[in-house]
Amino acid sequence: MRNLVRAALFAASLASAPAAFAGDFFINGQGGVIELDSGLDDDRSTLVQASGGYRWGIGYAQVGLEAGVGHLGEMDGQTRFDYTGGTIDRTYTLSSRYGFAGVNARIKPPLLPVFFIGRAGVLGMQRELDETAIDTAVNTAPVTSRRAFDEHDGGTYAGLGVGTTILPLLDVGLMVNQYRTSQVQYDAVADEYRLSDDKRDARSVSLTVEYRF
Repeated sequence: MRNLVRAALFAASLASAPAAFAGDFFINGQGGVIELDSGLDDDRSTLVQASGGYRWGIGYAQVGLEAGVGHLGEMDGQTRFDYTGGTIDRTYTLSSRYGFAGVNARIKPPLLPVFFIGRAGVLGMQRELDETAIDTAVNTAPVTSRRAFDEHDGGTYAGLGVGTTILPLLDVGLMVNQYRTSQVQYDAVADEYRLSDDKRDARSVSLTVEYRF
């Protein structure tokens, strides 16, 4: 008799679980701001990314895979170097693009109007920097020079978020992500831009929209 009762309770719990047995494909978009640790004149930028994937699961938890691309808004800055008899004014524009792949988990507790998202994985990042330098010496015409910096690097990311469902298959939420990659920095001694020798953290806060199908 006890075995029958236990079997009945187990069947009832499965019947009352959310309908997610087959899992969900999903597409996701994020947009927000990111704080870098680059040491350049401006350490804040915007972030836009798009991803897709699939999550498997039964009941309140789903775990799956994701992959996507993103880019940071252009970061502009300027510096001035004074030397005996003149100055060098530098202006630069830094743009960054990245691709990523990792795992993605979605948990929807019972009786709560919200769900929780966790994500982690690896990313590859490309940084392009264009610089214009104007060397102004006393009693001479200014000399303008230009140079470009283009480097690739790998890293990791992890994120946590909370959201709610506004339509049967459409979710909105808030996401906090942390990225760990090398950052572009200027070496005044060598007069060059390079990637930092150590990995540094960058943090983003973004709004998310996700469609499941």
